[in-house]
Amino acid sequence: MLRSVPRFVWPILVVLLLLKLALQLSLNPGLEWNYDERRNGRIADNYLAGRGYVSLDPERQQLRPDSFHASFPVFVYIGWQKAGLPKHYFTLLVFALSLGAYALGILYLQRTLAFFGVQPPWAWGGALLWAVYPSVLYYVGAYMWYENLALPLLILVVYKLLRHLGGRPLAWPDAAVVAGSVTVSCLLRGYLLAVYGLLFIVWLGLAWRQPLARNTAWRAALLTLTLLIVGHAPILLKNHRLFGAWTLSNQAGFELLQGHNPVTQGRFMFDWDEHTGPFDQFVRTHIPTLDSLNQYQESKARAALAGRWVRENPVAEIRLWLRKTVLFFAPENFIADAPRTSYHPLTAAVHLAFLASVFLTAARYRGLRFTAHDGLLLTPLLAVWLLSLVFFVGFRWRYFAEPALLVYPLVVWQRLRSLPGKVKLPSPGEA
Repeated sequence: MLRSVPRFVWPILVVLLLLKLALQLSLNPGLEWNYDERRNGRIADNYLAGRGYVSLDPERQQLRPDSFHASFPVFVYIGWQKAGLPKHYFTLLVFALSLGAYALGILYLQRTLAFFGVQPPWAWGGALLWAVYPSVLYYVGAYMWYENLALPLLILVVYKLLRHLGGRPLAWPDAAVVAGSVTVSCLLRGYLLAVYGLLFIVWLGLAWRQPLARNTAWRAALLTLTLLIVGHAPILLKNHRLFGAWTLSNQAGFELLQGHNPVTQGRFMFDWDEHTGPFDQFVRTHIPTLDSLNQYQESKARAALAGRWVRENPVAEIRLWLRKTVLFFAPENFIADAPRTSYHPLTAAVHLAFLASVFLTAARYRGLRFTAHDGLLLTPLLAVWLLSLVFFVGFRWRYFAEPALLVYPLVVWQRLRSLPGKVKLPSPGEA
């Protein structure tokens, strides 16, 4: 793989890696963890102090069982501290891993474009454009977010599945890479279970129509499922001991209500827990026993309230879907400490190009048409959009849709460069 990389790419890649590292260190000179992981770190501290999987509830001023964010990082932090390693070393490790993942994402995005027939200069140009994309280089990519590890793994997995559908056998090493990448990603970010679930459903459905691909697809899928079950079993057992329920996290109910209530704007609500805010007052009016519930019970109560609001306000819910869809394609980017960012021109250009490419393909302009490979490429985007409708638009979630937003216009542009009326489709030997 590395031998096929043109010489001119290596100095550019080195510069990009140094730039990304410089941004990481300059924006976080104290090597602090992000706010989600600080909470997980406190749970690890309490566990090592003999208090269990608990965190301090600032409102109630008491230690309560906590399984809000992903549990796997808590297990990692417990092991890290048992080894006597300082926390800021872990930040350096995450930064180092994210740099390696960043390079991996560039290489496999180029291979994905090449698979679709995009000529080498433009394929490398597209990959390098992704490397300097606002969210990749700065808004998410320059900080300690595990999305920086999981997104390149998604790019790799999509490429492997595309090559399999294109006629390349999915050998056991490739199947192990796919299964391991999916498992690690889902342990770090639980919502990726939905993304990969839909991706595998689409992939298996397409592979079922190809007798030669069918058996290897199912073997890889079963291996992935096995690793996911093994990887998540300790989390299920831990949460069952804490709350008496087989659950991976208590977060879903909280986020579901954030996405379906009379005051939501369709995005994350930074004031969701402020007592003086209209949202918290809405919640307490409909769940008067809120303060007496544990975290799991509160999550269930919030989910039930969200469902009731949707049933009672169907027209408002449809308007909310439209608002979320517009917001999903808005050229904003994630920012950790503010409700929104200004529109970014590069993000706007990519989104407009994507929407234009979908419109032209749907209209069959000059013979364009959607292919099975297009469907697999666009599945992560579809999954993240659906997550946004179910919950709310989060630009860290949209991060996993952005490779498709960037790649697909280049694919359509390459097809339009073909002879009039002809569309070049990827062949098994390409890339």
